[in-house]
Formats: sequence, C-alpha cells, structure tokens
Amino acid sequence: MPPLFYEKKSEGFSFGTTFNYFMMATIVISSVALVLNTEPRISDRHGLLLVAVEGVACLVFMAEYLGRLYISGRDRTGITPLQGRLRYSLSLMGIVDLLSFLPSLFIMAGVASTPLLLSMQLVRLIKLTRYSVAFDLLADVLKDEAQSLIVSFVLMLIILIFASVGIYAFEHKVQPQAFGSIPSAMWWAIVTLTTVGYGDVTPVTVEGKIFATLITVVGVGLVSLPAGIIASGFTEQLRMRRKQFQAEVEELIHVDGELSNEDMGVLERDRKELGINRGKAEVIIKQVRQREQKRVNRERDSCE
Repeated sequence: MPPLFYEKKSEGFSFGTTFNYFMMATIVISSVALVLNTEPRISDRHGLLLVAVEGVACLVFMAEYLGRLYISGRDRTGITPLQGRLRYSLSLMGIVDLLSFLPSLFIMAGVASTPLLLSMQLVRLIKLTRYSVAFDLLADVLKDEAQSLIVSFVLMLIILIFASVGIYAFEHKVQPQAFGSIPSAMWWAIVTLTTVGYGDVTPVTVEGKIFATLITVVGVGLVSLPAGIIASGFTEQLRMRRKQFQAEVEELIHVDGELSNEDMGVLERDRKELGINRGKAEVIIKQVRQREQKRVNRERDSCE
C-alpha cells in the first residue's frame, strides 16, 4: 500500500516525516486520554478535555482512513481502483485504521462505552508499527526466525502437556479441586513453566514436589529459548543491514572516489529505511572512504 504522503521536501521541510510524527503523537495522546478517562477521579475533573481529545483524534483517524482508501485505488497496475480499495479495507492495517475511529463514532452516537469498545479503540496503538522502522526490523526478524520460533513453541506445548499430565497423576487424588483434570492442571503447568509462580495451587505430595522441581528447572531454559532466538535474530538482522549499507556506500564512492551531496542524500534516505543509527552510518562511511583512499594511493604508487 502506498504511503498517504510521499516524502516531499521544500527548504528542508519534510511533509511525509512531519505527517508521521503528527500521527504518532495523535495515537499516543488519544490512547493516554482513553486510559485516563477510566479513572473516576480524573474523568470527573477533566472528562470534557479527555472527550475533546478523543473527538479530535477520531476526526484525524477518519480523515486518514478515507485518504488511504482513496489513494489505494490509484497507481495500481493490473487491478481496478475498486479492487485496490477493497484490498486495503480488508487488509490487517485497513481494519486497524477503521477500528481506530469507528468505536468512538458509536460512543458519540449514544452507544454505552464498554470494556470491549475500549479495547477496540486501543487497537489504534497497532498503527504505530506503520511509522517506525524498529517495527519493520522486528517484522523481518520474526519472518527470518519463524521456523525456529515455531519449533520452540511446539516444544513448549509438548512440555506443557507433559507437565499437566504428570502433576495430575501425582496430585489429583489429594487435591481434586485444583488438579481434578488435566485441563485444570494446565493452569499450574503454565504458571510453573513460565516461572511466574502465583502460589494459588501447589503440589503437596512428595512425588508432586519432586516433579514440580524438575518442571521448574526445565521451564527456566524453555521460556528463555524464544527470547534468545529473537535476540540473535535482531543481531543478525542489524549486521545484514549494516553490511547492505556499507555495500551501497562502496558502490557510490567507487564511481569517482568521493561522495557528492546527491550521494549523501541517497545514503541518508537508505540509512533511515534500514534503521541504522546516524553515528554508526558515519563510521561506516568514514571506514569506506579510508579504504578507498588507501586503494587509490596503492594504484598511484604502482603506476609511479
């Protein structure tokens, strides 16, 4: 789906970036207002202000949705404008954009506010993923590590079932209310495997306690497995993006041995798209320049 505003710069002013920051601020402020409005002491004193904030945000989100719905039917090859708009409206982000203002319209029309409607309103927080490169990085990590994560979750499911069956076998006779069935025992298994340990249900038999100790030890390593996979995926993805940025710098600087203002503009755009820190990008550019200068000097010395 094309962006609502393309990156247009005039005298250093970026309309696309400004729009993104405005939308991010609107999402955060309106979400905070929704949450604060559930506190009676705050809503009694500042209820009108919070409602006004939500009303303005509702209009902004509705205007954004209509704008995206309109442009989704333009500049599409192979599909009609109607098909493009249907594709956007039925996509995940299209539904999120719709839910960001539709529940508020219902409430303004007289429908009583409920926790369900509040949850639907707070779905707008997902819109933040559209405006942050960090979320693009996370999406790439999850995509690259999907198979490893699936294996770890399947392993967790197997251990969960095993723990539930085991504690049921040891405890269901002495604690029929807490461990009367395997599904009931799954609550204990989940709490133990995640090392949360609420303590509302605990084994009382010697066998059950020994089994619980083993499950707790297994849970420590098992729960950290997905976190380790994601952490290593982040490291690898950042390394690949920096390597890609370095390759782009080398390609541009190899043309005439220097980076023009136009080249720097291209690199700055790529840096933002790749989510590379400005300081790290400057280090990469400096290193490439030094290597290029050494190469030029070696070629000059060989010619002499």
